[in-house]
Amino acid sequence: MINELSMIDKAKDFAQQMHVGQSRKVSKQPYILHPYRVFQAAVAGGYSKDIQLTALLHDTYEDTKNKSYAEDKIKSLFGNKIWLFVKLLSHDKGTDYNNYILQLSKRSNIALTVKLLDMIENLKDNPSPKQKSKYFNGLVYLLNNNVKIDNKLENQIRRLSK
Repeated sequence: MINELSMIDKAKDFAQQMHVGQSRKVSKQPYILHPYRVFQAAVAGGYSKDIQLTALLHDTYEDTKNKSYAEDKIKSLFGNKIWLFVKLLSHDKGTDYNNYILQLSKRSNIALTVKLLDMIENLKDNPSPKQKSKYFNGLVYLLNNNVKIDNKLENQIRRLSK
């Protein structure tokens, strides 16, 4: 138990370090509040420690200029398994969003769960109509492709996308 708690603390510290000086686009709040909220949603949902760690770290690679540093630190602090989840959650902007989340769903249930939690938190942060549409359409795309989604997460995305 102590080791698991220390891993969460390490993830919080590393995420804080990687997001220093960043702020949310609309709310202008410190960016670190976003991964903390995704983490809190994972804890509240009773999700595994791997999901909780990945929730805290989910944007540390995607949103940094120093990707090799982020990769090396994630691997050394949290192991290759967590690194894989974080890497999978890094969306290449040149890739269609729906295809990205469908491929994510085929590669890792853990990464998909974190992505859905991330979508929900983004929908709570004063999203634009375009963002609401993107996440709702992504959800529908997954469902149309027979991806099994936790009913609680599906319902939250549907409600917040209205």
